[in-house]
Amino acid sequence: MNLKPGSNAHQKWGDLLTAVFTLCALDSKLESRTVDRLISESRVRAARRVAALKPSRRRTVDLDALGHVIYHWQRSTRYLDGEGQPLHIAPRGRAPSIEALFREIGRSDYFEAGLIHLKQVRRIKRARNGRYFPVGEVNIVPSLTPEIAELVAQTVNRLLATVVHNTSLKNRHAVRLIERNTAVPDLPVRQVNAFKLFAREQGAVLIDTLNDWLESRRGTTARRRKNIAGHVTAGLHVFAFVERNKRDR
Repeated sequence: MNLKPGSNAHQKWGDLLTAVFTLCALDSKLESRTVDRLISESRVRAARRVAALKPSRRRTVDLDALGHVIYHWQRSTRYLDGEGQPLHIAPRGRAPSIEALFREIGRSDYFEAGLIHLKQVRRIKRARNGRYFPVGEVNIVPSLTPEIAELVAQTVNRLLATVVHNTSLKNRHAVRLIERNTAVPDLPVRQVNAFKLFAREQGAVLIDTLNDWLESRRGTTARRRKNIAGHVTAGLHVFAFVERNKRDR
């Protein structure tokens, strides 16, 4: 089973379907005809959901580029004040500016749309003087958009790849990728908002620490381009979940 992303533009969806059907195949009680019925019903429900979306919720946002803009804003000395806090900067013009940040990460072509998207996903706020400052480093996109669909596909594929990797290692002393979760079945509803805030705070600290570690160990742009085979994509995906319990029948 090949879990690596392909060069085909639609390969990510093929990978996602492969992951789903792999999980179905592992369920010995799931018959083929039942899978066919579920596929048919799911396609109908998916079509209804997409049809219900507003056009404004289908804009493509480059979360990777936005994340790098915020990262450099909060790490580069030219964008920090004497106390190490991010400067309030103008949207356009010479550095320090948001336009310059996009230029420095090699995405000048995305600046105009990216400035709008930074506001939409609430990564920046406008000060009274018309300048902007960054808000946090964790992407929380408030609407269902194409990039979120791709992120979900990547998440499912990467989770399955992690499980396959860990269960395929023969040496019990080999280093395995972390794959953990924590959950309780009876959290009072009144605690949900507190849980959301606590999870966001703790997740942000973890992502911030991992991001610093990863960024400090990246190869130079030139080396990455010349030696693609010598590099891999590595990261950590953190998400919280709340499920409504089904009533016992």
